[in-house]
Amino acid sequence: MGNIRINNLQFSYSKEHEVFRDVTYSLPKDKTLSIIGTSGTGKTTLLKILNGELDYRGEIVINGLDVIKDNSEALKNIISVVYEDTSFVTDLVKDELRFPLENVNVSPTEIKKRIDEIDLYFNIHKLLNKRIDLLSNKEKVLVKILSYAICCPSYLCLDDLLTYLDNRTKILLLNYLNSKHITLINVTSNMEDTLYTDCILCLYDGINAIDGKTLDVLSQEKILKRLGFELPFYIDLSIQLQLYGLIHKTYLNKEAMVKNIWK
Repeated sequence: MGNIRINNLQFSYSKEHEVFRDVTYSLPKDKTLSIIGTSGTGKTTLLKILNGELDYRGEIVINGLDVIKDNSEALKNIISVVYEDTSFVTDLVKDELRFPLENVNVSPTEIKKRIDEIDLYFNIHKLLNKRIDLLSNKEKVLVKILSYAICCPSYLCLDDLLTYLDNRTKILLLNYLNSKHITLINVTSNMEDTLYTDCILCLYDGINAIDGKTLDVLSQEKILKRLGFELPFYIDLSIQLQLYGLIHKTYLNKEAMVKNIWK
């Protein structure tokens, strides 16, 4: 696998609406990413640019391929974006999973194999023959994501969808993507969800205000709060306990913190 390189990205919807004036970022190979930013900072716009939907100024390279119109067909096999308003194209769950594979002429045998793998991984056997409009909101989001993941793109980008899933399903999804060598890029408004990815890119005022490894970014408490973000609970608690000398490192969850305090 390669990586994503963004150099001097500039984009405006109009002269009065500048979104990016200079975003430069490189996602390390095989590392998952959370994209954060307050409302209007261009999180969804960035996904649309990566997906080849919008013209831009600057340079973007994904797995060695320039993101330009001439490469649009090749890019479809590399990156997939699932938006919050992405609509379903069929009525039944199994047909929704089958459709994108049939659309690229995958053999019936291979289609069955991939659907069986997803069924085994997520235990959705009872859902496969159900109508999508009868599913719960969480189930609809999962099916929507899986209908893109089943094609095994190099990168799967989610536009604030991970937050709809419970923690167990999130972990199952991350493990499934990892098993298929699919790199997650997750736009999120839920800071807790940044803990599921390796890196964070924070957009602010047309630039990347902070970026780096997840814990390194989250440790910059004052900057993040100044930009309008609340830290994930156990990150914030870790920082406060470190100030009192009660612990000496940052913990991501209650279990790890309690184990350390009471050892």
